[in-house]
Amino acid sequence: MEERATHIAVLLKSYQRYLQDGDTARFIQSVASRYAVATLLRVLTEGDVYRRRAAALALGFIGDIHCNAAMGPLLCDRDRKLRLVVDDSLRSIWSRDGSADARHLLERVMRLNECGEHAQAVKLSSELIDGNNRFAEAYHQRSLALFHIDEIADAIEDCRRVLQLNQFHYAAMIGLGHCHLELGDLLESLFWFRCALDTYPDLEPVRVQVRRLEIAIQEL
Repeated sequence: MEERATHIAVLLKSYQRYLQDGDTARFIQSVASRYAVATLLRVLTEGDVYRRRAAALALGFIGDIHCNAAMGPLLCDRDRKLRLVVDDSLRSIWSRDGSADARHLLERVMRLNECGEHAQAVKLSSELIDGNNRFAEAYHQRSLALFHIDEIADAIEDCRRVLQLNQFHYAAMIGLGHCHLELGDLLESLFWFRCALDTYPDLEPVRVQVRRLEIAIQEL
């Protein structure tokens, strides 16, 4: 028991040092050399709030998609700082769910979407999906591109595929909300925006959208 406590104390010390100096490489090296992913997942559920934050941060660097089931529910944990850390870590994990080549291509797709090159983003993300039809983030990026070129039905299909693969992907829920809003289906749009908030409550723009939709529906 004493050895385990000392072991976990090292994690907390590394975390506190990271908060002070922001040295990501040093934090990763310290954690990766001492902790297995299974140990960090255990701390995530059994530790005090500071150790849970430390474990969540570490998993964002060294965890993989198999951590999703344990980390996803913590997006609505009562500790707001933990929620924020988990959100950052999960988004990192989601984007790493593939080979090195797939991750590189995903980065290109994201840049294309950011630059408004949506037709090209659809093309490249489709190539990603052809190579790995369980890469949820590829479907998500394609859904964003499809939405912007007014292929709403296909965007909805991709968002639903994302959620089949990753039930905690609140961005896909938001995507469904916007798609159904574009189609004029206010009730369905409201449903998906509420689902996103239930999954991750720190989505203030979505909360505002929910209030607007509730008012609009009441006035029908």
